[in-house]
Amino acid sequence: MILTKWYEKRKKEKQRKLKIQTAKKILIGTAAGSVSGILGGILFSPKSGKETRQDIANSSKELTNNIKEKTIELKENINDKVSDAKDNVTDAKVKIKQKSTELKEAINNKVSDAKDNVIDAKVKVSQYLNEKKTSKAIFETVDAVAATADEAVDSILGQAEVEKDSKK
Repeated sequence: MILTKWYEKRKKEKQRKLKIQTAKKILIGTAAGSVSGILGGILFSPKSGKETRQDIANSSKELTNNIKEKTIELKENINDKVSDAKDNVTDAKVKIKQKSTELKEAINNKVSDAKDNVIDAKVKVSQYLNEKKTSKAIFETVDAVAATADEAVDSILGQAEVEKDSKK
């Protein structure tokens, strides 16, 4: 997503530069056309030489002033665009830092939670194994008691048969 936005900004910046170059070409073409039109109109008009020279001087001053004004406007416009772009870059840097800090914190929290879960699981497994060992020990004791009881019963039954056989 960040890469897409970066690509779009670069694309817009290239388009802006292309528009500026086109505007410059149009401005130069317009100025050249205006100058040639004014000169043609002045030179072919039915006026005296003095009036024509005065008109040429006035027109050239007017044209020079117009070109200066347009150049100043264009420069201010470009400066505004550059300033806006710098502000946008600065804002983007701040947002990226904030997002990276938030992501680091979220990752640290998730890692911490995972560690806690692992510790809890270890404790539960340990408790379970201890319970199993205790249960196993109880079952072994019960089995031993049962085996002893079986032996005692077998012994008693064996003695009873011996006595029964001896009485016969």
